[in-house]
Parts: sequence; C-alpha cells; structure tokens
Amino acid sequence: MLKDFITNGALLIASFSIMGVLFKAKPLYPNSPLSSKLYWGTCFGILGNVLMLFSIEVSPDIYADLRHLAIVIAGAFGGYIPAFIAAALIAAGRVFLFSLNSSSLLPAIGALLTGIFCGIISQLTIHRTTKAFIMNLCGLLIATLTFMIRIDDITALKDVLTMHILISLAGGFFGYHFFVFIVESNETQNQLKHSLIKVKETEERFRLLAEYSSDMITMHNDLSEYIYISPAVKEVIHFEYQELLGKKFEIFIHPDDVNRTIEMFERALKEGSAESTYRYRSKFGDYIWIESTLKSVPYQEEGEKKVIIVSRNITKRKQTEQKLQEANKLLSRLSYMDGLTGVANRRYFDDTLLKEWAAAIDSLAPLTLVMIDIDYFKNYNDTYGHLKGDFCLQTIAQAVNNLFLKQSGCTFCRYGGEEFALIMPDATSEKGLQAAQRINDTVAALHLTHKSSRIAGIVTLSMGIATMYPSKTTIPDSLIMEADSALYQSKLRGRNTISINDKPRKIST
Repeated sequence: MLKDFITNGALLIASFSIMGVLFKAKPLYPNSPLSSKLYWGTCFGILGNVLMLFSIEVSPDIYADLRHLAIVIAGAFGGYIPAFIAAALIAAGRVFLFSLNSSSLLPAIGALLTGIFCGIISQLTIHRTTKAFIMNLCGLLIATLTFMIRIDDITALKDVLTMHILISLAGGFFGYHFFVFIVESNETQNQLKHSLIKVKETEERFRLLAEYSSDMITMHNDLSEYIYISPAVKEVIHFEYQELLGKKFEIFIHPDDVNRTIEMFERALKEGSAESTYRYRSKFGDYIWIESTLKSVPYQEEGEKKVIIVSRNITKRKQTEQKLQEANKLLSRLSYMDGLTGVANRRYFDDTLLKEWAAAIDSLAPLTLVMIDIDYFKNYNDTYGHLKGDFCLQTIAQAVNNLFLKQSGCTFCRYGGEEFALIMPDATSEKGLQAAQRINDTVAALHLTHKSSRIAGIVTLSMGIATMYPSKTTIPDSLIMEADSALYQSKLRGRNTISINDKPRKIST
C-alpha cells in the first residue's frame, strides 16, 4: 500500500510539473480566461482518471484513490468551471474504464457531487488554503458515504475509512502545497521574463534616445570620469568618443567655471539632481556655453554612484543674452544721459542725490551741492544763435565733466537749461569752494567769447554752494534750496561770483 501511495504521489508531482510547463503562459486563477480554465479542467480530469488506474489497495476487494484531489486543486485555484469539468471527466472515465454497473456508477455520482460542492466552496471569500482543506473534507465525506453503501462489515469499513482518510489528507496536503510551488514558480518566472523584457525595452529606448538626441548624454562615475558618451558629442563639442572616455570632465571646463561646476556635480551625487551652466573647451580650443542637467542614477553598482548629464550647446542663446544685456545697459545709460551735452541728466541727478543722501545719513557725513549757472546765457543765444549756444553748453559741460571722473566720487549733471550741478559726498563747504574755483578757472581758460555779457567779454559762471549733514528728519530738496539760494546771492552780487550758504551745523541723529 505504501508503494501504491508513493506511486500516486509521484503521479501528482509529475502531472503538476507537466501541466505547469505546458500552461506556464496560461496560469490558473479564478479570474483567468475561460480558455485557460477549460485547458486546466481537462488536464485535471485526465489526471483523475490516471489516478483511478493506479488505485491504492486498502483491502482485497476495496480500492481507494486520490482522484478527488484533482477536483479539489482545480476548484481551489480556478473556481467552479475547472472543478466541474474535472469532475465530469472523472465520472465519465469511471464508467468507461469499469463499465456501467453499480460499482462504477456510485463513484461516478460521487465525483460529480464533489465537483459541485467544490465549485460552491470556491465562491466563498476565504483563504485559498482553507478552501482546499474544506473541499478535501467534502470529497472525503462523499467517499465515506460511498464506502458505507458498499461495505457492510463495520470493522472492514472502519479500517478502510481510517486508511482512506489518512491517505487523502496526506495526499491533499502534499498535492496542494506542491501545486502552490508550481504556481508560484511560474509566477516568478513570468515576472522575471516580464522584467527582462521591460529592461530590454528601456535599454533600447534609452539607446534610441541617446543616439538620435541632439543633446549630448554622458554618464560619469563618482570621480566625474566619462564612462559613456552619446554620439551627439561630435556635434556639441566636436570630440570623438575615445577622446573623452575615462577622463574627468572638469579638465575641459573654463578655469573660471571649474569650482562652480564641481559643486554642481557633488550636489547631484548628494541630493540626486542639479543644474549648471558653464563654458566647455571644444576640440578646436574655443569655449562654448553648455547648459547641463545632472541626475544621479537611483541605484548603486559596486558601491559607486553614477551621474547622468544631459548637455546642450547654448552659445547662441548666451550671445543673444549678452547683446541684450549690453543693449539694456546702453539704454539705461542713455536714459540717464543728457542728449545735448553728453553728461548726466536731471533724472540721474535726482536718483544720485537720493542715494548719496541715504548714504550720508548712515555714515553721519556731510553732503555738498554746487549749483552752476552760465551768466547771461540768454543774451549769448540771442547774439550767436542757438547752434552756437548749444556748442557753448557742450564745451563747458565736457570740460567740467573731465574734472570730476567717477573715481572722485563726485557727480556732475546738467540740471536744466544753462544750469549744472555738482554733487560731492563726504565733502565740507571748503572742498565745495575748491571745486567751484577749479570749475571757474577751467571755464575761464576756454576763452569763449561773449560780447553781449554785461560783466566780461568771455563766458563766466555764477555758483552757489550748500553743505548739510543729512538726517532722517530732513529731505534732499532742502539741500537744493540752500544751494539755489546761494546761487541767487551770487547773481545779486553781480554774477561771476561764488557764494556759500551759512556754515552748516551738524544735526544729531
């Protein structure tokens, strides 16, 4: 009997293995396609018939087999459809193999009942293992009823049932878990196959993108050495693949951009991503602007992270940006320049005075303003015409402007008409007077003829000087009023004169 049991176990192993191989692509689940359930149900039915041919002899006239386990496994894994098919085939096989009589009809009916009960149990929302165990018990119960009908001897019936139950429980446990192993092995293989297909598709997709992308795609190890370069390298930086492979990318970076670019690479390694714009030396020796997106590879190989860099040539864009910046600077400069004289205009005067006023408040320093007016300039225009008048303004403005370069910290502006102004930060009234005298001497040295002047035969200037210690309680207009008042005093005193307002008092803040 043990030999027969081992034979039945071997049949189960062999059958499950063959079915697992044959239907690897058609796994058996409750939600499997109908065709898969038909295939599996037929195979389980054939298995049940094979098990009947290798029945286990329990007594000289009584044989037991594990055919109901084929129905149980079919129902536990595939639901009622494969269970019914297996049961119907087993019932038909019982009649066909052992002729139509009472000894074959009763087991055939039992097989059909087992299929029905297994189909009903398969619809329960419980764990598959629990379903299989309950189905096995139902099959044993039906087999027990069959034996009770056929065996009259109570002692023999007891021995038969004991042996059959033990064989069925052991066979059911072994068969179920072996089939679980087959199913899970197939699932693992299918998942592995699917994963390999996805990896291959991803690799092919990446290679396609890398080879046909106009952007240069490179991969680097954690030492920044090139380990992969896409074909676009020839178009972007004109190098060949082998000329870069194994070299650190920073040796090709402009010296002014190396530190910043290395920081971006280290940030990508640490944080996962970074962006950088830098100048890269091409094969021809010139530098081109490169814009790169850096991304560290989300897995590690041999303990070393990889960084993928997608780069593109943005030299034309950079050149356009630089031209735009230069144009903006020029436009800004023009907006602060007097169109006639070429010196700073009134708008620049107002902005500069506000800035210097705020700086003087912070430093508690004095601020001096010199207001300048060309004497009898209306008479000059009436006598020589506006073209000559414009030339006079231009000549005086350029001569005075050359006295006060930006390095001096002073700002010379055309205030309006024939009036000019000089802003002198951190300057006392004495320094203002010195500056005014220099201006006066410079203009006098020009010897610009002015025959309609009432005080001299050349162009002269009247100037007013004011000095204040700005505070939060005063405004820049007050300094303008003081300087304008001093200029007015110069005109009252006969022009061609320099006047200074009262000695300033430092205001405490």
